[in-house]
Amino acid sequence: MTAQTTAPSSRSTEFVPVEGGAETTSAGTLLVVAYIVMWVLLLGFLGLGWRRQKKLETRLSELERQLSGKAPGA
Repeated sequence: MTAQTTAPSSRSTEFVPVEGGAETTSAGTLLVVAYIVMWVLLLGFLGLGWRRQKKLETRLSELERQLSGKAPGA
């Protein structure tokens, strides 16, 4: 097995598309899918944050009631 070594100056610096490949998905489709995935992740992150904030507000209200001396059932 021979390792091929080339000097950095002899490497191509321009894009050369691969010919005869088996690509079936276009770049536009991949871009749309990537944007959808990012939006879903962002909305999921915001949803989890909103849910945690609600739990925190509920717990804080409960602690404030306990500190003021009022019983939750009274």
